[in-house]
Amino acid sequence: MAPRAPVALVTGAGVRVGRAIALDLARHGWRVAGHYLSHRPPRGLVPLRADLSSPGGPGALARAFRERFGRLDLLVNSAAGFEERPLARVDAAAFDRMMDLNARAPLLLSRALAPMLRRSGGSIVQIADVGGGLVAWNGFAAYAASKAALVRITESLALELAPRVRVNAVAPGTVLWPESYGAARRRTLARRIPLRRAGRPEDVAEAVRFLALAPYVTGVILPVDGGRRLAGRG
Repeated sequence: MAPRAPVALVTGAGVRVGRAIALDLARHGWRVAGHYLSHRPPRGLVPLRADLSSPGGPGALARAFRERFGRLDLLVNSAAGFEERPLARVDAAAFDRMMDLNARAPLLLSRALAPMLRRSGGSIVQIADVGGGLVAWNGFAAYAASKAALVRITESLALELAPRVRVNAVAPGTVLWPESYGAARRRTLARRIPLRRAGRPEDVAEAVRFLALAPYVTGVILPVDGGRRLAGRG
């Protein structure tokens, strides 16, 4: 009998980096459940809808996953919000928006699915960011705080869930430009990247797959940024 395909749950699988990660795993033989809120994942993935920014959203997603799957080998926490917001425009609602989705949701979803991951000896991969996760960015205090929190969550869970569950993070740099960034701003930012170009979502997907399969790696924050972190602030 052929071995059963490993199972992954990828949050934010309908768009951008999350979509690339989910499709990459599916191409490499994984059964993939793709979480979404507004943008349905592509065909071939099992779609699961939930609002992870709400307090009960992670638990609802975990229940929906358990109804469809009997095992979980990999949880990828990719769903995230992104806002450029200078200090004068930061208020409690803006700060909470970033923290609720970018930090609280991965923590609560990891808690809800930890028993399944322990049974399979699986792993968690968080999608952090160079901004906040590794360096400070000018004008992104709330967003950077949420990604810094996600890095600490990653390291804390790596300790708490060992030895059965490994927990790591990928910290992408510029792999997809925000639609609001014009050509001039993109050129300016690209010049700050030592490799002198933006990356691709597929670069992040390959890093996720590496961490999912690396049996002696846990608590790692892996930059995939073309060296951008070496240039400091955004």
